[in-house]
Amino acid sequence: MPMSAWAQGTGRSLDIQPGARQNGMGGVGVALPDDATGVTWWNPAGLGFVDRSAVELTYAQLVPGLATDVSYNYGTWVQPIGGWGSLGFNMVFLSYGSSEGTDPAGNPTGTFSSNEFSPQISYGTRVLPDLAVGATLKYVRIQLAPSSVQGVGSTFAVDVGGLYRIPAAHLNLGITVQNMGPSVTFINEDQASPLSRNLKMGAAWEALSKKQFAATLAADFNQSLVTNEFRVYNTGVELRFADQLSGRLGYYYDPLGDIQDLTYGLGINWRSLSIDFGSIPQAKNSGLENVKKITLGYRF
Repeated sequence: MPMSAWAQGTGRSLDIQPGARQNGMGGVGVALPDDATGVTWWNPAGLGFVDRSAVELTYAQLVPGLATDVSYNYGTWVQPIGGWGSLGFNMVFLSYGSSEGTDPAGNPTGTFSSNEFSPQISYGTRVLPDLAVGATLKYVRIQLAPSSVQGVGSTFAVDVGGLYRIPAAHLNLGITVQNMGPSVTFINEDQASPLSRNLKMGAAWEALSKKQFAATLAADFNQSLVTNEFRVYNTGVELRFADQLSGRLGYYYDPLGDIQDLTYGLGINWRSLSIDFGSIPQAKNSGLENVKKITLGYRF
């Protein structure tokens, strides 16, 4: 994980981006409400346009080639509620692997696991035919060390978003504020750490829409609300063939985190089942391989 992530606050599980589709397109997703992950993590306002139940699961190893037990897992289920918008039920689990613990005196306390866990509920609805709003409520539990040494903290957070569609121009405009909530306290209030609050804005344009071929262009901008130094620019393109095969290419630009590289991905749809693969770079000086994310989805 790049240093820019640590600079913008705590709670890594909240700002690691799920969705292999979005990752393959350069990390864009605020205005791409076309899958279950897009309408829960990226912009809950997209739930206002959901018309079918769906489930998606994303998995990634975060330090490939070094540790197999440092992994990211995201699951979401969306459910329309007939004329009242849609609900989303989400879960994030980030494993940091296992470590050997010690007490304040330096004595070994055995092996413990570090992780972050966040169950979430989302809701979105239309306030106008082409304008939707939405929100996500999250509980966040972070365990960096055993509770005996006060290494566990918890808090809650809220995302709010809006999505505006311009059908005549085949254009979507979206905005999301993420992770608004109290800081996490591990030892005392003087050492409280803020969550990685941020503002995301995005646009997506259906540049071509034919029966056998379609193309979507998208761009996002992400500004930290914890430090002005952290901002990320994302652009991407998706080409779809007969709604069964998709190819994706993007560019991820994070100057603080030293990430300036291409992303890529593929998607396969078969009836109601989908599988997506996305590769996104890490910091150039980290020596780590690209993070590869897999998303499985099913629309009912």
